[in-house]
Amino acid sequence: MRKSAHPGPNLRLKNERELRGWSQKYVADQIGADHYYLSRWERGTASPSPYYRRKLCTLFGKDARELGLIAGDRDEPEDSSAADSQQVVPVQPLAAPPIPDTIYDPTIPLPAAGAVGLVGRHDMLRRLKQRLCNHTSVVLTALNGLPGVGKTTLAVILAHDQDVRDHFSDGVLWSGLGPHPNVPALLGRWGTLLGLASTEVNSLTSIESWVQALHTLLGDRRMLLVIDDAWEIDDALAFKIGGPHCAYLVTTRFPHIALRFASEGATLVRELSEDEGVELLARLAPEVVAQDSEAARVLVQSVGGLPLALTIIGKYLRLQSHSGQPRRIRAAIERLQNVEERLRLVEPQAFLEKSPSLPVETPMSLSAVIEVGDHYLDEQARAGLRALAVFPAKPNSFSEEAALAISNGPVEMLDRLTDAGMLEGSGPERYTLHQTIADYAKAHLNDVSAYHRMVGYFVHYVELHEGDYDALNLSDLANAVRHRHRDRLSHVINAPTCPLIGDGQGNRSSNILHVSM
Repeated sequence: MRKSAHPGPNLRLKNERELRGWSQKYVADQIGADHYYLSRWERGTASPSPYYRRKLCTLFGKDARELGLIAGDRDEPEDSSAADSQQVVPVQPLAAPPIPDTIYDPTIPLPAAGAVGLVGRHDMLRRLKQRLCNHTSVVLTALNGLPGVGKTTLAVILAHDQDVRDHFSDGVLWSGLGPHPNVPALLGRWGTLLGLASTEVNSLTSIESWVQALHTLLGDRRMLLVIDDAWEIDDALAFKIGGPHCAYLVTTRFPHIALRFASEGATLVRELSEDEGVELLARLAPEVVAQDSEAARVLVQSVGGLPLALTIIGKYLRLQSHSGQPRRIRAAIERLQNVEERLRLVEPQAFLEKSPSLPVETPMSLSAVIEVGDHYLDEQARAGLRALAVFPAKPNSFSEEAALAISNGPVEMLDRLTDAGMLEGSGPERYTLHQTIADYAKAHLNDVSAYHRMVGYFVHYVELHEGDYDALNLSDLANAVRHRHRDRLSHVINAPTCPLIGDGQGNRSSNILHVSM
């Protein structure tokens, strides 16, 4: 706040405040100032700084001239002779730096798909655009799903979409969080983009003060605020700073964060179908798919249609096929049959394209993306995930009873894995693991006791339900048969009348030994 040469009381500011029935303290609280500031501003003994001028204008919905914040345009006091006797010399206030009309955050990633285009997401994209653009009040939207399923890709496309930009005419702000975000620094960057005066930055010493300052700056602006890769609900909510015409788009791998932030606006992003996965590979490595379409389909199945995995694989295959030598393509496909090779395959990225989940020095790979989530788990949940990897992966499923027996953990451990987005529900008291999660967990499973517990559990289960073949589940039994005690199980499973459930959804097989080996 700058001292004034006392140009006279600011009757315009006082009248606007009293017209609304607001006290000086109320106005001061709304703009984050001490209450005695209002008294001095109205008496004309001091002038608000450019920062507080902008806040007052936003709060009252008036410009600086209408509020008498331009000293030369204030109403004269009733006793003009008294004012004249003081030989007042008006002080011209410093001009407030203009806030840009439209702001497009320079940290918004460029669309990564490039010439490849979007595969399998057109309907979802249309629904998201409709939700964002067809509402006149605050819109909360959250995308959740497996790591690498394409949540950020959808957010990037929406942030660059011309229809979205036309609707949010004041611009788009973007913030990538990750597991350990520096929230004050990220809010400060938004403040800079919104025109926050550098002289005011030092007074903002807490997240609460930043939020209040940015909320005032945004005012009635119509903006889309994108909060990418949220790992904690409190971090995501710190960026909920807009006014009534702003919308929010959050991406997260955690279902509970999506539901808590957006409730009915939470959208699950699923992996691609088999045909969509083959189409993505065909766009990335057309020669490879044309040469061996069946091998391409097997690759899609091996990663469960996960877009990140298919993108990394497709770019690798394109690189290997540049010479046009069939021998080299066959060798590349053979290498990708190995689980560890698929997990370790690296995709180089520009600095600005890097995921906020990964340390700057860590290259993008399927293993690295899953590993971040693995480190998020506590020791018990991490051990449980590795044990559950002995079950066949999605679309197969396993019962809660079997999961607890094989993991040797409490039921709360399954809840923590589900909340972390590592384990998926597959019906009442049934679960499933995505292929890539299962591959990662199995590659880190060093304790063979999980296999022993599986065999013991299913041998006991088969003996208990001998003759009750409808109770025997293919997806729960397959690995037990694969690893041990085939002789103890086969007389039951290979019986001519044994209709085993294949995937927990009613698909059946009459011979588990044939299916599982």
